[in-house]
Amino acid sequence: MKKILVAENLSYKINDTKLFQNLSFSLNEGAAIHILGSNGSGKTSLLKIISGLTKQTKGEIEKNYNKDICFIGHKNALKQYLTVEDNLSLLEIEAHGNLKSFLQLLGLDKLLDVMVANLSYGQQKKLALLRLFLNNSDLLVLDEPCVGLDKKSQDILCTFLSDELNAKKALIFSSHISLDISSEVLQLDKA
Repeated sequence: MKKILVAENLSYKINDTKLFQNLSFSLNEGAAIHILGSNGSGKTSLLKIISGLTKQTKGEIEKNYNKDICFIGHKNALKQYLTVEDNLSLLEIEAHGNLKSFLQLLGLDKLLDVMVANLSYGQQKKLALLRLFLNNSDLLVLDEPCVGLDKKSQDILCTFLSDELNAKKALIFSSHISLDISSEVLQLDKA
C-alpha cells in the first residue's frame, strides 16, 4: 500500500502556546484519518500544515502524491455578493462535466442566479463542497465538512467520500459530527 503522507515529530505553536508536539502518523492511499480534539487543540492548524498553507514549528512531512490536494476549510470561501453561478465561475468548475448532476443532487440547480448571501448556511456549505465533489486530487483534506449540512446531505457526502477511498484516494479530516466512514482516529489534546 502506497503511503500518501508521512508526518514525523510535528510540533506547532502560536506565540508561546503549544498546540501539539511530537505528532507522528502516516496515511496510505485508500485510507482515512479522523482528527479529533477539543476546541483550540490544533486540528485546523494541522490540516493547514498538511495542505501547505501553514508551516510547522518542528518536524517533517513527506508527501507522496501526484495531483494537487483538495482542501476544504471550515469557512466556505465563497463571495457573498456574487451569485451561485458567479462563484462556480470563480472556483473554475462551471465547465466540469459532472457539475449539473451534483447541482441537482444537492438541490442547488435552481439557485444559480441567487446571491450567495441569500442562501442558507447549509446551501452555502453544499456550494463550497462542490470543489470536493468535482476534485481531481489524490489527497482530500477537510475541516469540519458536515457543519451546516442536513442528514441527507451528510449521507451524500459520506457515500462520496467512501467511493473516493475505494478509488485509492486518501482522506484526512476533522469533524465533531460522526461520519460513517472507516477511519483511523488521531486524537489531539491541548499541550
